[in-house]
Amino acid sequence: MSQRNIFSAIDIRSDKIICLIAQELEIINRGKILQLIGIGISKLPINCIKPLSLPHVEISDYIKSAITKAEYEANVKISDVFVSISENMTSEYIDFNIKIKNNLIEEDHIKDFFRSKLFTGLYTKLKEPLHSFPISHRIDNKKSVSDPIGMKANNLLTKWHIISVSKDYLELIYKIFLEMDLNLKQIVSSNYSTSLAVLNEEESDQGAITIEVQKNKTVLSYTFDGQLIGFDIIRIGTFHFTNDISQIKSLTLAEAESIRKKIDFFDKDKKKDKELDKYYDIYLSRAEELTKIISTTVMKSRFNSLVSNSIILTGYGAKSIIIQKLIKNKFTNSSFRLGSTRKINGSKTFLDNPSLTSSFGLLSYATNHDLEGETSDENPPKKSILSIIYNLNFANLDKNLLNLTNY
Repeated sequence: MSQRNIFSAIDIRSDKIICLIAQELEIINRGKILQLIGIGISKLPINCIKPLSLPHVEISDYIKSAITKAEYEANVKISDVFVSISENMTSEYIDFNIKIKNNLIEEDHIKDFFRSKLFTGLYTKLKEPLHSFPISHRIDNKKSVSDPIGMKANNLLTKWHIISVSKDYLELIYKIFLEMDLNLKQIVSSNYSTSLAVLNEEESDQGAITIEVQKNKTVLSYTFDGQLIGFDIIRIGTFHFTNDISQIKSLTLAEAESIRKKIDFFDKDKKKDKELDKYYDIYLSRAEELTKIISTTVMKSRFNSLVSNSIILTGYGAKSIIIQKLIKNKFTNSSFRLGSTRKINGSKTFLDNPSLTSSFGLLSYATNHDLEGETSDENPPKKSILSIIYNLNFANLDKNLLNLTNY
């Protein structure tokens, strides 16, 4: 099988390692589609909060196991991988001002940001930029536009949303895949890959808030005009539900996890269960706390106007009937739904699983950025400036300038 139309994605989560392999197919009357051909999952220990804090050999074995399972199912040996991460990232905003000499804004004017000291100065001993999103453009200090290319102006002020990652964390990831003799094409933030998977074009353009309940935290991602314009992190996830039950009822984490999963699908309004009733209030108390913090965080955010648009609930904890009801009731003025992906062909069992959305988003990303961060000509971005820019730091710039050796 030709490697040219094979894409591999490895999602490093706090609850599991996921490897997806897909093949791009040409279908008569449908054009190109992405077909899932292999999936491998390695579940991590219940008490694992940060996967890369596990011993090096142990986390490597979990990743190898997921890859081996996916390769066996797909009947293919992978050599290139895209990897998504959910830890050790920070977010900041930078304003970049440039004078337009010929009074006509061109693509190179936007790219000048990556040659500036504002950007190169982001590379420090402690961190490196992972994604760069242009989230607003102001022309001559007056008019704000989403895509300024081709417009006349004397001055252009662009606000950038920068996601950076710990350098030690990056080096650890590269070491793991180098030892496996795999070509790590790009590392992607799971906050971004999740939004790619669950948002439709209208939601991405008009604005949406993605609530991803993970094992060790909950991530609120804000998207507008096709860009990830910001995110907030709440340090409560499904593990905290499990741990509450374990501590209060003196159960092992394994026992408490089993009970939590049952309560996830338990609708007290429709049926009775004397056994689950013993733990229901513990679960409900934590769910109410999480919902309250989500609401407070959103309303305090600079992006709180998006709350009147779409709210998409996804992630490991999105299966919870209780959380679904609480979020829906809290944001009554929003269009609420559960997140799933329809951008890939495959089993509905997997595509509808909210805990796999970031993995499928990463796979979609890989098909459109198959040349070390460059956007594929065969899958052009919807908006030239927006999609061209956000990962130029990996490929399109002078690599000596950026001191990138493995990107």
